[in-house]
Amino acid sequence: MATLIADNVRKVFPPKFGGQSPVMAIDNITFEMRGHTFVSLVGPSGCGKSTFLNIVSQVEKPTNGKIEVKGDQGGEARIGYVFQDPRLLPWKTVIDNILYVQDGGKRAERKERANQYLKLVGLEEASSMYPGQLSGGMQQRVGIARALSISPDLLLMDEPFSHLDAITARGMREELQRLWNDARAGVLFVTHDVMEAVLLSNRVLIMSSDGVIYKDLSIDLDYPRLQTDHEVVKLQADILEMFETMEEESAKRRTNGNGPSTAEAKTAAEVATDSKASAKAATERAIAETEKTS
Repeated sequence: MATLIADNVRKVFPPKFGGQSPVMAIDNITFEMRGHTFVSLVGPSGCGKSTFLNIVSQVEKPTNGKIEVKGDQGGEARIGYVFQDPRLLPWKTVIDNILYVQDGGKRAERKERANQYLKLVGLEEASSMYPGQLSGGMQQRVGIARALSISPDLLLMDEPFSHLDAITARGMREELQRLWNDARAGVLFVTHDVMEAVLLSNRVLIMSSDGVIYKDLSIDLDYPRLQTDHEVVKLQADILEMFETMEEESAKRRTNGNGPSTAEAKTAAEVATDSKASAKAATERAIAETEKTS
């Protein structure tokens, strides 16, 4: 398991064309995560969540600040990455896609390890199939098995279920809870779905649209969790209210403290009404589900 330390991390992208302004993706990101923990970065599209993952994985370099990722003994940590798309090699079989990321050693030993992780995600019978023969959910499970097969200290997951249908995504979230518990790795998970963050995480970092951490929340709920659990639904509603407050504060800053414009105020009110109505309906569904099973 790994220790990740982010110290005042800032990323500014230079203008692509003349006359454009630089774009600040993230600003003053500072936090630590250690050991077997599941941390979600949740925020609106374009707030810098994926940019931060790319900095952690060293795909991008920060403009200012620094990131440290260390293994248990203080050495270099092994990092696995699960993308929004599975990114499997279509000309290789499932087992060969996993072997592709393995370190050197005897093929038989590497193949045995790859099969262990395919079994972990319930795809041991699909090892000789090609990606094009698998459903979207199955492909993403192969991507997760591939990332886990290197025995990562830290697993980065960038909205891995965003392209799946609702039913498949729901099953994958439940399966990920089990996989995380078995793998004993730290997970840094990116999502814009508040319910997903509450369901999976024991810590949630709320990011605002200007690329800063607005709130750092601990989620003290037992695993496994279901999205119909009353506590999950209630916490989802609480966090949605935090987002409403955050957007209202952001609108005031944009107007120099004079409050949001009429259009912004109307949008905020509509978001608040829709969010509260959705949360209320979800709560009622969770209670009804509980009553059915009691």
